[in-house]
Amino acid sequence: MFRKGISAIIASFGGFEVIIDANDGQELLDKFAAASILPEIVIMDISMPRCNGYDTLNIVRKKYPDMKVLIMSMHKHELAIIKMLRDGACGYILKNSKPRELQLALESIKETGIYLSGIAGKHLLRTIQNTDLLPSLSEMEIQILKLCPTDLVYKEMADKLKTTETAIVGHKDNLFFKFEVNSRTGLVICAIKMGLVSVD
Repeated sequence: MFRKGISAIIASFGGFEVIIDANDGQELLDKFAAASILPEIVIMDISMPRCNGYDTLNIVRKKYPDMKVLIMSMHKHELAIIKMLRDGACGYILKNSKPRELQLALESIKETGIYLSGIAGKHLLRTIQNTDLLPSLSEMEIQILKLCPTDLVYKEMADKLKTTETAIVGHKDNLFFKFEVNSRTGLVICAIKMGLVSVD
């Protein structure tokens, strides 16, 4: 029912047509193998039976490198988002997004290959793939980056690193400036890119 509803919404946008509808990752791959025409954009969930979104995305990126993948999921955890973007997804929206955001996502991916509004900026996706964007950091900034993927609030980070919350916030602001990001999610992506934390 959800898939049929999404298909109907997409049909109402104009300029898009749903040509394949699948229950899970394995069925999607099977239909791709049998299809005479493949889609330009795939809308994919993370939680799926048989072949989940992580595995399906990796297979799609290897077998169909020109195919764009938009993740639509209820997962809000930073590492879930980052892992999908790092593995090649072009965009990420939540299932409770309004139809207008889905339309904007499809149009943006069709035109530019990227849609990350509301979750992460375009700069963050480039950071995953471009080591030239990584600035030099102090030892304290590196320690803070390592803690960004955790559930620790800034006060708890300060206690762990034996400093003050004001100092942590100051370093955080410096990191925002250096990486040209404005969210903790952005810093998590940077930490992953630098190999300071793992997405697994």
